[in-house]
Parts: sequence; structure tokens; C-alpha cells
Amino acid sequence: MKVSKVTVNTDLILQDLKTGRNARTQKSLDQLNNLLKARFEKGEQDYSIATIGRLSKAKGGIGTVSIRNVSGSHFRLLIEAWATKAQTKTKKPFASHSRKYEIPSDKDLLRKVDDPALRVVFGQIIAEKNKLRAENHILKNTTEVIVDMRPSRIIQANDNQHVEVLPSLDKILVDSEIEALKDAINKDTMLKRGWVISRLGAVKDENRQSLFKSGFIPAIQKVLKEV
Repeated sequence: MKVSKVTVNTDLILQDLKTGRNARTQKSLDQLNNLLKARFEKGEQDYSIATIGRLSKAKGGIGTVSIRNVSGSHFRLLIEAWATKAQTKTKKPFASHSRKYEIPSDKDLLRKVDDPALRVVFGQIIAEKNKLRAENHILKNTTEVIVDMRPSRIIQANDNQHVEVLPSLDKILVDSEIEALKDAINKDTMLKRGWVISRLGAVKDENRQSLFKSGFIPAIQKVLKEV
């Protein structure tokens, strides 16, 4: 059963919120109200503070931080009023197919790395991973072998097959690349960027969206032990 639209007098609420405020705050409330009104008339359902703050700041109005602050309760009340009128909430609505819940590909993660040198190093690691995955697939489909993991040694599986183990990473990376890897997993650096490390070694941004998959931190740490 479809719920009838909620009757909310946003004009009355706006005037009440502006009462006793300084001219600057009143102007900010008017700008925010115009933005919310336009979204309501378009039938938008996303009245989340993050979205409204981003759109408002882009138009020269208040941003997300000002809305979330303790002193920004009047802005939040205005957003809640329009959200109620639109029969939604101030939380971002779930999409039927949201990219938020997709696992980003290696290329997507690589694009998020700003530092060119670091991007090259990560690209090489991804390429090595893909190569090893392909070789592992071939080995599974041929025969069972015992691989000696010591660097640069060739062992014989049978009369017709040989398995060559990739050499160690020693001397492959230059000092600047090694420093870039260390910086990439430096806790202080990540904290400044608003990034967090999950229990399984994944890296997430300030919105808790995945930047690097589970196992990323241990993988870099293992690489650094070999150089």
C-alpha cells in the first residue's frame, strides 16, 4: 500500500530556524533550503548529509563539516524536514546495484594511487600476481609437483617437465621504490589520509570504502622482507 505524502510546512520551519540567527546564518539557511527544495521538486530521494553537504559546498554554500558540527543542528533540522516531506531519511538510500558493495578490480585500485612511482611499483606487483596465478592454474591442470622455494633453483618434476621458480626480489627494486612501498603502509601516513587498515589487511578510505583488498598490507610487508 502506498503511503500518502507527509504534510510538512518547510517554509514555516525555515522561518523558525532563522529566528534569532545572524545574517550570515540566515543566508546559509536560505541557500540550503533552495537546494533542498530543488531536489524535492525533482523527486530526488538522497537527502544524506554527505550528499547535501557536497552539493551545497559546490554551489558556494555550507559544507558537510559545518552541517555535522554541533553548532550545525539548525542545518540538520532543515534537511530532516525536507527528507520527511520526501518520505525518506537523511541516510543515503540503498541502490539496487550500488558500486559501494562491489569489490573493486586491481585496475580500479591502481587508479586510486596518486604517486606515479608508487603506482608503477603496485602495477608490477599486480602483474607478478597475475603471472603467478596463471602459472598456478597451469600447474594444477598438468601434474602435481613439489616446488623448492629457494631463489633461482630449477627442479625436475619428471622426464618431460621442469618448473622454474621466480628469482627473489633482491636488487629488483631501487631505493626510491622501496621507500614508496614503506610509505604506502606507514600507519602515520595512512592516518593523515583518513585511511584505516582492516583485520585482514585491507585498506579503506575515510568513507570506509575499500581502496586495497584484504591481504594488501601483509603482501607489501612480505615484499619488503625480500628486498
